[in-house]
Amino acid sequence: MLFINDIMKNKKESALVLYKNARDLEFQKRYDEAAREYAAILKSYPLHIDASNRLMIVYRKLKAYRKEVAVINKAISAHEKETEKKQRAWIKSHQKIANLTRSLAETLGLLNSKGLPIYENDLLEKWRRRKSIVLGKLEKIK
Repeated sequence: MLFINDIMKNKKESALVLYKNARDLEFQKRYDEAAREYAAILKSYPLHIDASNRLMIVYRKLKAYRKEVAVINKAISAHEKETEKKQRAWIKSHQKIANLTRSLAETLGLLNSKGLPIYENDLLEKWRRRKSIVLGKLEKIK
């Protein structure tokens, strides 16, 4: 009988195999196949940064800008949701500290509209910049 740790280990190993296969396909310039592999990884692991980045690059090489924007949007959303989930869990487990510092954080403008700490992430900013470039390319195509 498989235990949950064994299942998780097998899933991670299969994601590594898929990623290696996708990279190999990409190096062979078989971009459509590589895109399918990267997408399969992201279906199971939406927070897989490397697969997200590589899929964006593959779509860029294919000039599939709409698909690239969709990947960027999904990646940003997945990471923002994960960050929010972690922040809420921390606040729940440290309620006393969170309550004591909330008014100061509000005064200093350190909370977002949901009352959670503003979180700046270089990776998300990079993806947002890329999104604006891709949207500009889509405008030129029209």
